[in-house]
Amino acid sequence: MMKIENRMINVSNALKMVFLLLIAIGPFISCSKEKSKENNKFPIILSVKPIALGTTIDTSIFYKNGSNELFKISKFKFYISQIELVGNGGQYTKEENSYHLIDLLDKASQTFTINMEAGSYDSIRFIIGVDSSHNVSGAQSGALDPVYGMFWTWNTGYIFIKLEGHSPSSSAPNQNITYHIGGFRTGQNAIRKVSLPGIIHVESTAEIIVDADIKYWFDGKESLRIANFPTIMTPGPVALQFADNYAKMLSLNKIISR
Repeated sequence: MMKIENRMINVSNALKMVFLLLIAIGPFISCSKEKSKENNKFPIILSVKPIALGTTIDTSIFYKNGSNELFKISKFKFYISQIELVGNGGQYTKEENSYHLIDLLDKASQTFTINMEAGSYDSIRFIIGVDSSHNVSGAQSGALDPVYGMFWTWNTGYIFIKLEGHSPSSSAPNQNITYHIGGFRTGQNAIRKVSLPGIIHVESTAEIIVDADIKYWFDGKESLRIANFPTIMTPGPVALQFADNYAKMLSLNKIISR
């Protein structure tokens, strides 16, 4: 009888030891899983290049729109947000906290790295603008910091895209052209979704190059004359027409595997 009791005590002690061991190594198992998940991601370099007539925009020269109006650009910047890669089987991977401000005058802003899960995808998707939830959250940090001049303090929301310059066709003071396009409310929603097809294999570092062609600003879905609209700085019907145009300005140039 004493031997049976001793064996039961030994079994009980052994079970306690196993239980304590599992508790001790639990965090390491969790960390290992998390590390494995993180190791399944690869850095993708995304380059967004503002262009005109196939070359980088030159702020010192005049361009001509479809209405034969001359215009010169001094400022051009816009948000792209909610970047994701999508496969034809429904699989996708997305960048968390995805907000990037592309600025013609800041070359460093035109190239950045996103970490995406391994897989094969056939398109890259994002929005031009800032989603409605962040428009009603007040001034924020990072790319959404008001220091970049893309926040409407009077309207509590973000300017999605900004183009400024000069045109002989403009009736505004000093023949300036000024376009600050935004608005997220029903009937004023200038957020535009963009989907660019292209085979993207995320299995090592790669670079995706996207062109942003200014020619679509006045000549996209709508033909918009500078003489008629030299200045747009509030949400509304004309801002939506410009939004329909700039939704067409982005195209996939090429994908470079490294």
